[in-house]
Amino acid sequence: MRMLNPELSLNTRPVDRLARNARVAWLAARWQPVVRAIVSRSGRPLQEILHGVPLGHPLHTILTDVPIGAWTATAVLDVLEVCGAESLRDGADATLAVGIAAGIGAAATGWADWSDTKDEPRTLGFLHALLNGAAIVAYAGSLALRRAGRRRTGVAVSTLALGVVAVGAYLGGELSLGMQLGVKHTAEPKPPPGEFVPVLSFESIADGEAKVIDVDGLRILLHRLGDDVRALSGVCTHRGGPLGDDVRDGCVTCPWHGSKFRLTDGSIEAGPATFPLARYEARVAYGWIELRRFGA
Repeated sequence: MRMLNPELSLNTRPVDRLARNARVAWLAARWQPVVRAIVSRSGRPLQEILHGVPLGHPLHTILTDVPIGAWTATAVLDVLEVCGAESLRDGADATLAVGIAAGIGAAATGWADWSDTKDEPRTLGFLHALLNGAAIVAYAGSLALRRAGRRRTGVAVSTLALGVVAVGAYLGGELSLGMQLGVKHTAEPKPPPGEFVPVLSFESIADGEAKVIDVDGLRILLHRLGDDVRALSGVCTHRGGPLGDDVRDGCVTCPWHGSKFRLTDGSIEAGPATFPLARYEARVAYGWIELRRFGA
């Protein structure tokens, strides 16, 4: 059984809408050839280092821990300084500088990994990179302000920058855990249909019934309620368990670890799953249930 392509965002969460934003996608598509050209000209040995090939593990995910940790330490030391521990100001500045240096390395590896993405991951990755790049610039400005004697302003700028880093980190988590970039892939991903395709006779599913079908290798859960049909992924987002056997009270429950999803929109009723089920657009035409990719 082929699985749904995890690199596609098929829901209506804010992060999914960002990943499908047409304007950002346009900018990302035009910036990517520039990044590809830079990466290709860097030479094969450096490219492999940027991707983490010698480590057998993506380098970007390792490097991102350093600036986040350093800038968090900066924020803590800044708070202690404000509370009277002025002797800690040099430590705050030092961790800020370490974060800037590590952030530049993390940005370089991130752009290298981003250069071969497409569709929603390219769009969301572009936003992720822009936010973190803006944070690095803000931290550099904060350090300059501190050195120039405008310490309070510098602390305020670095505090705002930490908020930008937090948003960037959230998008990074979506790219890694939601869209599965940088993780091990051993099977060909299967994209959902972009245009409506007939999948099942409308009369073959009773009112209130849920049925699992296979659409060109995709496991899809259909639920009929009156004349309305909802279509969701039939694979649990937690560990890939098969969904469809335990449907009751408007929810479907995974037999493996008990994650529960609402049949109306695939949202989470109970964990341990943290990502909703992928949705599909469904309609009834000429007696057939037709499906296509959500947001197509």
